[in-house]
Amino acid sequence: MAKTKATDILSLIEAEHRQVEQLFAEAEKAKGSKLHEHFNQIYKALSLHARTEELVFYPALREYEETEQYVEEAEEEHEEVSLILEEIKALKPTDPEFKEKMSELKEAVQYHVEEEESEIFSAVRECMNEQVLAELGQEFQKAKAQLEPEIEAALTR
Repeated sequence: MAKTKATDILSLIEAEHRQVEQLFAEAEKAKGSKLHEHFNQIYKALSLHARTEELVFYPALREYEETEQYVEEAEEEHEEVSLILEEIKALKPTDPEFKEKMSELKEAVQYHVEEEESEIFSAVRECMNEQVLAELGQEFQKAKAQLEPEIEAALTR
C-alpha cells in the first residue's frame, strides 16, 4: 500500500511544491549568473508543473461536483504565475526589477500552493479513491516527461 501513496497525484504535486520552495530559498541567496541559473530552474519547474496540472489534474477535478469549483481560480493563478515568469525571463538578474519580480512570483506561488494543499486536496480526498489518485499520478508523471523537452526549449527563446 505504501507504494501507491508515494506516486498518487497529490503526493507528486506536494513534492513538486516543496522542490519549488527550495529553489526559491536558494535563489534568494544567489547573485549574478547563479541567480539566473536558479531562475531558470524555477521557470522550468513551475512551467512544467502548471502545464502538467492543467493536462491531468484539472480535467480530473472537473469530473467531480465537489472539486470543479476550484479549477477556474487555479487556472487564473497559473496564468498570473506564467505572466510573471515571462516578465522575469525578459530581465537580467542585474536589473532593479528582477528581485522585485522574483518576490512577486514567490508570493503568487505561495498563495496558489497554500490554497491547493489546504482546500483543493481535502476536497479531492473526499471524492477520489486511492486507485484513482494513483492512476492520475501515473498520468501526471507521463505527461510531465512528454512536456519536458518543450519547456526546456521555451527557456532558450
